[in-house]
Amino acid sequence: MADKELDYDILTEILNKDKSGCRRRKADWVTKMATILSLCSWSIMTAVWIVLETASPEREMTFITSFFNVKFGAETVIRARWDHTMVIAAFVLLLVSLATSVAAFLFNKMRMKRKSDKYKKSIFIIGGITIVALIVFLIRFWSVIF
Repeated sequence: MADKELDYDILTEILNKDKSGCRRRKADWVTKMATILSLCSWSIMTAVWIVLETASPEREMTFITSFFNVKFGAETVIRARWDHTMVIAAFVLLLVSLATSVAAFLFNKMRMKRKSDKYKKSIFIIGGITIVALIVFLIRFWSVIF
């Protein structure tokens, strides 16, 4: 009986030592900042999408107008060009999104001290999407931006 109590005490002591060695109980401010910046970068990319949708040329709803024979005023006024100020705003938002994703990566890199620490995949995904979007954006709107 005494041997079982001794084994239980030794096992309890070993388990308590392992828990006391790990001081990190919950996410610290560095991990929280990486998560917050990643979410900010995703929200900025959503804003870029909305800005580009409003900046794009207007499309006529030919099916609805022809099927129902609907006329909007004397003439249908449709903007056939991109709104250049909105395009420049979308480009600036893309640069801000890239900056926040890089900052999130740097905060995440600061936390990589233990074997159990991992990089957030979301940061790499949004960084890749932002870089590809910037390249496509520069190819498509080079004359508008510069």
